[in-house]
Amino acid sequence: MMTIASEGLQPDEFAATAARAVTACAGLDVREQAQNLAGDGLLGVVADEEVGGLALPLGFAVPVIAAAHAGLLGFPLLETVLVGRLLQSSLPRLAAAIVSGEKLVTIAWQGEALAEQASGSLVLSSTVARAPCAAKVDYVLVRMETGAAALIPTDAEGVMMEGAAGLDLTVPEHVMRLEKVEVPVGSILPANTWDMLSSDANVLRAAAILGSAEACLSLAQEHASTRRQFGHALSYNQAIRHALARQKLGLESIRHAITRSLSGDGGPVQRDAAFLAAATYGSSISEGALQIHGGMGFTWDVPVHRHLRRIRTLQAQGDASGLISAFGRRYVSEVAPFAEAGA
Repeated sequence: MMTIASEGLQPDEFAATAARAVTACAGLDVREQAQNLAGDGLLGVVADEEVGGLALPLGFAVPVIAAAHAGLLGFPLLETVLVGRLLQSSLPRLAAAIVSGEKLVTIAWQGEALAEQASGSLVLSSTVARAPCAAKVDYVLVRMETGAAALIPTDAEGVMMEGAAGLDLTVPEHVMRLEKVEVPVGSILPANTWDMLSSDANVLRAAAILGSAEACLSLAQEHASTRRQFGHALSYNQAIRHALARQKLGLESIRHAITRSLSGDGGPVQRDAAFLAAATYGSSISEGALQIHGGMGFTWDVPVHRHLRRIRTLQAQGDASGLISAFGRRYVSEVAPFAEAGA
């Protein structure tokens, strides 16, 4: 059967559509944003056509997520895109409702739910955290101790949502306490679900950081070329020109890492590496842009600080520091035997 993915579309063609959709979402609440984004096909960009999606590869979500974060969209788009595809086989009706914007969903990126067996269901208890916009959605996907995942209605008995927290309260993160929450067995996804989800999420986190970093660099370049001091534009200063050039190089490094992670040779390691490259260079770019703006960078009219906050949030959601440690251990375990053999 002919699908949209086979008709010669390119991922970059979705960037302009996503940018327009993000602009149209300004000032709307979360549910109104969902309807707008669904109308442009952005919630189901990687979901199957059977649930109302476009059946496109993950690479087509990259420019969508990048545009969303460049425009500081106040909606859990990354989570929605991933869960809509994740549920298309096991819970197709709910997946269709998510893709259409009828139901809202997010993911708690931190913590694990502990399960006890009951007749025809599981009883979950624990505390999970870093769930974007959890207080305004219908379902939260949480990790279970086995590496499986459970979909929990936010209005279920025993679910207690704590107040908004996080660095950027336009997309607040929530802590959710589960006290003997009963979940049907059909809402439990298989044991390898979380690893696969995290791998795809790291690619999209890298895309999100790319969008924010690109916006920061654009703002910094504009400010440096228009702001005048001592009779010259800031960009007259060679140190500032060099800093902007280094930031541009970092931006292209993120883009290359994402491209490599989605290539035929890309796998979990390359996807993790793309996220770490984005986390490293993205922070540097946004911090550099903030420095070029000086105190202006902390004002609401110049949103560089908001992009920096989002990048830091994405780093935490993907546990960048833990991932770096894991890479270090992997490197040592692979290199040590060769070092000992050559000694």
